[in-house]
Amino acid sequence: MVEANVIGDGIYTPVTTFYKDDYELDLDAQVKHANFLYDNGISGVLLSGSIGEAIHLNRDERLSLVKAVRDAIPDKNFRIISGLPYSNIKDSILEIDLVKKAGGDFAILLVPGFYGSNLTHQQGIIDYFTRIADQATLPILIYHYPGVSNNLNVEPETFKALSKHPKIVGVKLTHFNLDNYILLAANKAENAANNFKPVTGLGQILIPALSVGVFGAIDGLSGIFPKVMVHLHKLFKEGRQDEGLELQYLVTKADRLILNLNLAGVKHALYVLYGFGNKNVSGRPPLNNLIDDKTWAKYEPDFKKLSEIESSL
Repeated sequence: MVEANVIGDGIYTPVTTFYKDDYELDLDAQVKHANFLYDNGISGVLLSGSIGEAIHLNRDERLSLVKAVRDAIPDKNFRIISGLPYSNIKDSILEIDLVKKAGGDFAILLVPGFYGSNLTHQQGIIDYFTRIADQATLPILIYHYPGVSNNLNVEPETFKALSKHPKIVGVKLTHFNLDNYILLAANKAENAANNFKPVTGLGQILIPALSVGVFGAIDGLSGIFPKVMVHLHKLFKEGRQDEGLELQYLVTKADRLILNLNLAGVKHALYVLYGFGNKNVSGRPPLNNLIDDKTWAKYEPDFKKLSEIESSL
């Protein structure tokens, strides 16, 4: 059994939220996909993250996702991380407690980027996460995704300060600034002493991230090819560099679909390859665009290669 406040090494999946034709939650599809990930070696799921449209769900819906997946997969080694859309402290503290009661293991909170570059002092970020963590009933991860946080950057020294809080157990880095990865992850002894684990949110740079001390990934492509991403992680851990780099190349090519098409591309691939979800619905408006055959054809050869590898593992 994994310790309750430890985010273990491995591959975690930020899942899309599935809807019926009327945009109501499709919990049956959500559970079916979660079981698919569980059966194929994924260490846990991030529900209602950015690709899961936290901002388009109300609190009851986010909690219903947590409860449905936990009821279906009671194994606590399969970690459930719940995304919160807030930038205010009181609502965050309240929902974290409700997530715990629904069966979740961790909460993940975006860096509060509403004020963007006008937020010039890093101490404010420290104070924000500290005040939440002080009252949180679950351990929390920080979600550093400048692309959706008004390009607000968090300095490595800020993470170092936050890592000392016993309830702050990691950070998801969804950006390509490898210098920040190095400055955060290379200090392994201190991170280990603080139970603080940096993970990448980008499977397309999994091996480079692992090579500088990152522990794993919360990666969207793993929702489509779980065994491939788990295998890629394993190849690195076993020192099989040539095989790892060859597979990383294929993963990076395929990951362009997520980079360019986001959740609509993921949902299209899940439906085409496995029949998961609803071919008529992608995200809630304004993310309700569908992928046409011409667009899919650009990515289909890369997905066909990875699908063959997935089937062979």
